[in-house]
Amino acid sequence: MEPLRMLEFYSGIGGMHFAATLAKWDFEIVKAFDINNVANDVYKHNFGSKTVGQRQIEALTLEYYDRVAADVWTMSPPCQPYTRVGLQQGSQDARSRSFLYLLDVLKKMVHRPRYMLVENVKGFEESDSRDMLVETLKECGYIFQEFLLTPLQLGIPNSRMRYYLLAKREPSSFAYPPTGTILGFIPGSEKMSNEFIDNRNRSLTNEDQLINASTSAVNVAQVSEYLDPSEENLDAYLVSDKVLFKHGHAFDIVKPSTKRSCCFTKGYYHYVEATGSVLQMNEDLDTDDTFGKATAKKEQGDEEGALELLRPLRLRYFTPREVANLMGFPSTFSFPETSTLKQKYRTLGNSINVRLVAELMKYLGKVHGSLARAGKVKSQTPKVAKQEKKKSLTGRAKKRQVYNRRFVNVTTAIGGKRRMNPAPTQGP
Repeated sequence: MEPLRMLEFYSGIGGMHFAATLAKWDFEIVKAFDINNVANDVYKHNFGSKTVGQRQIEALTLEYYDRVAADVWTMSPPCQPYTRVGLQQGSQDARSRSFLYLLDVLKKMVHRPRYMLVENVKGFEESDSRDMLVETLKECGYIFQEFLLTPLQLGIPNSRMRYYLLAKREPSSFAYPPTGTILGFIPGSEKMSNEFIDNRNRSLTNEDQLINASTSAVNVAQVSEYLDPSEENLDAYLVSDKVLFKHGHAFDIVKPSTKRSCCFTKGYYHYVEATGSVLQMNEDLDTDDTFGKATAKKEQGDEEGALELLRPLRLRYFTPREVANLMGFPSTFSFPETSTLKQKYRTLGNSINVRLVAELMKYLGKVHGSLARAGKVKSQTPKVAKQEKKKSLTGRAKKRQVYNRRFVNVTTAIGGKRRMNPAPTQGP
């Protein structure tokens, strides 16, 4: 069985690549496309430069997509057109243009991907772009299942509610029939207990409600389990006096013993509100009581008195390594030495939760043979054997011919009619 050929769109720092590896997919990256040179540098640092393509998706022709004949498309399109703090212009936003182009290409392709996986912010499910996506999938012969999921459901103390879509090309099917609704859980997931799946109110999509409804079934870890004990200079991440005095009250503050943290965005460390939690290293002090006393000092015009009360809290930002831990990146993930602190936070904030996406990828491969081979993953890294890197064009052409013959036989057997495109299955 040949490894799955995977195209990563909006590949960023390689979250989908790491997730496919964690899911133990047997795969190889055909190309990883992103226009952000900083994110591409991080990707190259972790996986090598061979597969990275820094170019506009719209610049690639229909012929290119048909020629590479990828089995899997993964994509995490720009979220700005759909965020609750944005203008929510959907398909009218110029940043959605590349995604709409891919939908148009998909309709015209002969060798469509078997699997697709799409990730975006909560809010995408209410957009016209989502409507276009599902209509295109139906038109092209795919079955699909949509989800709204948060890492909290896997016991990870971080809120990051996201929209996901898994799609497979017919005649393939899912382990559980698609519901036609947006699910708030992964059916049959080994990481989500049956008690959690069966007993909670499935209409809940607010993360606080979700976790309150499932505390008896999901053991959420403490933040302390995701902290970086190797970081020696934590004082470098302390909140400055200026920010502490002016904006300290606006922070979402957690302690090492806390079992939650807010979603980290690309603005973390540079903006205060709604960009991610800060850590209170001194757990002996009561946070609300301390800020109450400091506010009284502030109202009296006593800035130094307020700071003398606030400094002992030892509020600091999570380090980039700690943010990466909470977002499911493996310990092997790292940044180039040239990456600035701002670039690290920004690229992490634009990425995905690797562990959650890995669970979705496992579900995607549950029917008609696993997409994984026990412990054997053929991803393109700098250490890939030279003979794997030098596959001849002739060999690839032969593989496509074998694949096409195999698919014709399948479609003839199930319906007697020969269709131009469908095949096994697909996922983001």
